[in-house]
Amino acid sequence: MEGIRLRWLGQRLGLEKMVLKKGVLIGTFIADQKHAFFESDSFNAVLRAVQAQPRRFKVYEKAGTLRISVQNVKNVHEAKEAMEGVVGASTKAEAT
Repeated sequence: MEGIRLRWLGQRLGLEKMVLKKGVLIGTFIADQKHAFFESDSFNAVLRAVQAQPRRFKVYEKAGTLRISVQNVKNVHEAKEAMEGVVGASTKAEAT
């Protein structure tokens, strides 16, 4: 059940795919880099999370797609908590 909720959170953040392997959660953003999502409050919340915790979050490009990695994620529950923190920042930005 946690895995489904994690996928929903990922979709709210514009992630098409997520993989949890060796303590690292890797999410792949929407392939179309001109998509309106990249100018949205949700994407800005992701960038704020990366700036606030640069050792935990990293955004990078690989094979033409933008990705985010989250370090020190031991299980699906921790992955969900990390994504909820980013979504929470997005919700606060939309409220202002």
